[in-house]
Amino acid sequence: MANRDGLAVYVTSHGFGHLNRTVAVLNRVPVDVPLVIRCHESLFGGWQERLQRPARLEAHVSDAGAVNPIGNSATTDGPATLALAAKIHAEAMTRIDADIQTLRDEGTAAVLCDAPAVPLVAAKRAGVPGFLLGNFTWTEIYEPHARKIGPSAIAFVNELKAAYRHATAVFRTEPALSMKGFAPVIDVGLVVNPGRDRRAELLDLLGLSNNDKLVYFYVGRYGQGGLGWDRMASMRDIHFVGFHPADGGSPPNLHVIQPSEWNGADLARSCHAMVAKAGYGTATEAMAAGTPFLYPPRVGFAEHRALDRVMKQWGGGLSASSRAFAEMRLEPLLRKAFALSPGPAPYPIDGAARVADHLTSVCRRGASVA
Repeated sequence: MANRDGLAVYVTSHGFGHLNRTVAVLNRVPVDVPLVIRCHESLFGGWQERLQRPARLEAHVSDAGAVNPIGNSATTDGPATLALAAKIHAEAMTRIDADIQTLRDEGTAAVLCDAPAVPLVAAKRAGVPGFLLGNFTWTEIYEPHARKIGPSAIAFVNELKAAYRHATAVFRTEPALSMKGFAPVIDVGLVVNPGRDRRAELLDLLGLSNNDKLVYFYVGRYGQGGLGWDRMASMRDIHFVGFHPADGGSPPNLHVIQPSEWNGADLARSCHAMVAKAGYGTATEAMAAGTPFLYPPRVGFAEHRALDRVMKQWGGGLSASSRAFAEMRLEPLLRKAFALSPGPAPYPIDGAARVADHLTSVCRRGASVA
């Protein structure tokens, strides 16, 4: 029998935010703990850019996240989301016996999920502790849509809830939804990557002066359709920095940099403000860095309410209307953001270390009894 000392990690394919949160934990897990990461293969490049320790990458999909209309990552298509989620879940459950055997054969000591549910079922049946990392479950995102769709959608949400209840414990990361009715909850605060202040380096890279304002700009892989790029170009002393080019002619003050050399946490620390879709990663990086954050509303995604509430309580969050954001009528709000001095994050920022320490202890304890 193989030593039971390995950590198996399953990460949703819904956006890079879950990857960024999980990598903050895994970079703190000692290299002597064997690590396998299972996710959609489209995320492999992101892991290779951000992970700072050895790991094996394997293709594995067991959840679907949310479906957004093309070019609009701020809105969730409820019926399409539930239809795809139910299909992917059913397919994953047909492979559950193979997943169970894999966990047993490779000597897995612990499973970590952000935020698929099916691997928690496999872990429980394999006799392996299974932990959920997150500030919500997909059931909380899906339930409002399911109530509008009807009995079959509600039945699927209840099936998904039952799968999540296989977790040994939940590492609840703030800002969080209630996550009621699940495993014992371990509150860990913010799980966030450490950011470095590289402003001087960034200004030099872009050929800018100290009088120029830097804005970290990120609206996701799918959310840039039809933005008011001309209006962005009119903000001549404000320079936007991100990882994706404009979908039309690129404004001269939009600068695209390489994700292999920069990450969101560094940009959050290095810029004067952020303009982004409010997701877990962007919100927590802003709070940890003390950088004012301007964001649009998100329709049909329950997590947004929790993020919006905490961002405003913190004092650095500014919400723009959907129309103002789409048209890039943001200069007045940005000038306001530049004048803000938000206080410290409202939660402890060492959640990644807390989770990593717990998982490391479980894996080493498993190795000692294998």
